[in-house]
Amino acid sequence: MESLNMCLAGGLDELGILEKFKLNTLIHHWRDVVGPIYAGHTRIIDIKPPKIVLSADNSQWMQEVKMNQKRILKAINDYYQGEIITEMGLMMHRQSFVKESSSPEIYHIEMPDIEGYIDMSKIILSDDDINVIDNMVNKISDDTLKDTFRNVIISSRKKEIYLLEHGYHRCERCRILMNRATKHCVTCEYEIHREHINNIKRQIRRIPYIKYKECCKYINCTFDDFAMAMRELIYFYLDKVYHGSTSRNHMYMAAMLITHKKPEELTDQHVINLCNKHRSKFLSEEKQKELNMLKGILE
Repeated sequence: MESLNMCLAGGLDELGILEKFKLNTLIHHWRDVVGPIYAGHTRIIDIKPPKIVLSADNSQWMQEVKMNQKRILKAINDYYQGEIITEMGLMMHRQSFVKESSSPEIYHIEMPDIEGYIDMSKIILSDDDINVIDNMVNKISDDTLKDTFRNVIISSRKKEIYLLEHGYHRCERCRILMNRATKHCVTCEYEIHREHINNIKRQIRRIPYIKYKECCKYINCTFDDFAMAMRELIYFYLDKVYHGSTSRNHMYMAAMLITHKKPEELTDQHVINLCNKHRSKFLSEEKQKELNMLKGILE
């Protein structure tokens, strides 16, 4: 049998993820690279040298990341041990999932400019709307607060009516108003997509050596979705091994995912050799990073 050490690169290359695997290890070490605070408010959306695309929780964190862009890029390139990333793209988390399509026009439509002044006096609420609003505010005992709250709700409802009259519609999942020609908003689209990927991952975990055509017998998916699920699982188990896991399950799962070989086609020694090789490489890199960090502090 061919050594697993020899077929690792070939297996990753066959999946078309060898180079991407090397780049995307950053995702699993993001917390160590930028620190727990930044990692808690940012996510990696895409890595395509020389550019990395990040999403931030809100506008304040987008500004924070922008102000510290040079430091973050340096930390990323220190991790890669080379000048790999020189550009950074930023977006809000709710806008961070953009569905790929060869026909973008089917996902976006031109909407009227509603940023200007809206004359609320011209928007008349129905009796039903008024009754619903009155029932809400009548539960408030403070008259001043009640009037203020009522005005806020009325303004909000009038704005909803205005938006609906000007081409906006509600997401079928979360009911938020949006100006996209789709059933779901970007956040729900992302969550639905992730749920689908997780379902594929559950199937792959059940049969780790499964290939795309076989997987399609159990779950409807595209090759890109299958490759993404497979890639994330490989990252997951190799990351466990890199951090010193000696779990037989982790080691065999990584080997089966990479080689598409069944357990009976593998031997303990081949799997151990594969995992020891990559664990020792990881630990030496981590040790060097610690030394470099200590050197920087002393200087």
